[in-house]
Amino acid sequence: MSLPVRSQQEFFQLFIDTLQAKAPDLTDTSEGSKIDSISGAASLAYEELKRLIIDQFKKTFFETANGPEETGGPDDLQTLAVDHFGQAFARPQAVKALDTAIFSRTVDSGDVLIPAGTIVKTGVDANGLAQRYETLVDVTMVDLTVSTDIRAVVAGKAGRAGAGTINILESTLLDTSITVSNAGNATGSDAQDTATYRQTIRNLILALAGATAKAIEAKAKTVAGIATASAVEHVKTVIEYDVATSSTVGSPFRLPVPYLYVGDENGTASSALLAQVLAAINSVKALGVIIHVLSATGVEVDWTAAITLNPSGPNYATFVSNPSRIVDSMTDYINNLPVGTSFVRATARTAILAIWGPSGTNDLTVFSTSVPFGDVSATASQKLRAGTVGLA
Repeated sequence: MSLPVRSQQEFFQLFIDTLQAKAPDLTDTSEGSKIDSISGAASLAYEELKRLIIDQFKKTFFETANGPEETGGPDDLQTLAVDHFGQAFARPQAVKALDTAIFSRTVDSGDVLIPAGTIVKTGVDANGLAQRYETLVDVTMVDLTVSTDIRAVVAGKAGRAGAGTINILESTLLDTSITVSNAGNATGSDAQDTATYRQTIRNLILALAGATAKAIEAKAKTVAGIATASAVEHVKTVIEYDVATSSTVGSPFRLPVPYLYVGDENGTASSALLAQVLAAINSVKALGVIIHVLSATGVEVDWTAAITLNPSGPNYATFVSNPSRIVDSMTDYINNLPVGTSFVRATARTAILAIWGPSGTNDLTVFSTSVPFGDVSATASQKLRAGTVGLA
């Protein structure tokens, strides 16, 4: 896509040539002359108008329309997608983290109601912030412990809390001796960034044909909380059996059976999410075809790398004492691998260097993986996720 335009200087000269063609007696083009002043003002107006036209032109193409990160305001890419294809193409928004709270007491003081909306939270972190969660339903404590689902007050990854870090009861219960902890299985996710959303739109457009693996995967990922999906065929041996005669009929034959493995940010999916996915894909699967929708299996991958910093890099002073942003990139790389995708050391190294190496910010001159010792394979049903990630 290109829009042929003149530069400001080209338009300035064109305006002078046009004026002189209309009024040949206007020969003085020196700085400060009438023709210079008029042409200069016109070229400045042209430059601003050109900018506005190009901005509007970009908004009409999926490859150039921008999101709020670039515009600082409107989500032009989402507006374009929704205008063309409807609300199903809207940008996936941030999802509040879900976790399990365990309420405990040492003495049975009778039944105690823990009402929906009870607030529990973590301690304050280094930034002075606490992660607050709320219970979703009324639950009665009749024994020494009771578990219930909780949801982060703030949407996105910022609302996640590690195992055992939710240990403060902000709300007051009838039994003040009750304590709280959490399982640490929070799965909140941020709104899709523009690059990912652009790819989502491409996949959804491909999905319009329906009944394809891409169509089914794209539809599954429209369910809030589903971060990854992989549609595959497993070939099964089928034997026809006649109940009346208690015997097989004919010869065994091979039949491809479709499976869809889905997962949240942790690589797994609850029964509630699986039900939502099953309902969602009904609009794109072929009539009469049964698709087995299953939770992927999360498999942790530990990743340790040795790095050499470039002293001339823009982040050298920061990374010498705190290279956490590099570790975050490594963690995101693993967590963004689709279901069934293996961890390949060479590919992973290339991806990190594309961000921080000479072709990126030029902060790293060397990035070498020490753990794992080899590639980590994933089966069709496995979703690799980050385990212990760090720098040697």
